[in-house]
Amino acid sequence: MLRSLVLGSCLLFSLSLAAQLQFEGLWEGTITVGGIQSTKGYPVQVYLERQGKTVTGRSYIYLSETRVIEMNLSGRLYDDLSVYIDEVEYVNRNGDSYVPPFLRKYQLMWNRSINGSSLNGYWQEIRLEIFDSKRERGRIFLKKVVNNKA
Repeated sequence: MLRSLVLGSCLLFSLSLAAQLQFEGLWEGTITVGGIQSTKGYPVQVYLERQGKTVTGRSYIYLSETRVIEMNLSGRLYDDLSVYIDEVEYVNRNGDSYVPPFLRKYQLMWNRSINGSSLNGYWQEIRLEIFDSKRERGRIFLKKVVNNKA
């Protein structure tokens, strides 16, 4: 009986740990604006899917309660757990004339831990002139959302 209880507890712990170490799913955090040293930011959610090394998904940047920038994403996960993702298309859910001023590309690092996974890194405006001093840049800090349905 005690053996079954210990085995069951170990199984539940390992399932919970495996869920935290998964790349796919919902990530939440903050995206900064105003340069890579800025602390001003907005709430952000990113939903990611993976097939092999290919990453796709959608991002949601909450500028206000009524304005959410929703983008389709496409990228790649590398063997060193770095992630490169581009915004490829704006999704206009409001049906108004608003269009974001630019698309972003993200360079992230996936850190896996039993205390929770994170995706942290940098973003920059997608622009032909990559060294232009007017190019927008910032940071992004994401934590994996763990679904605790027991």
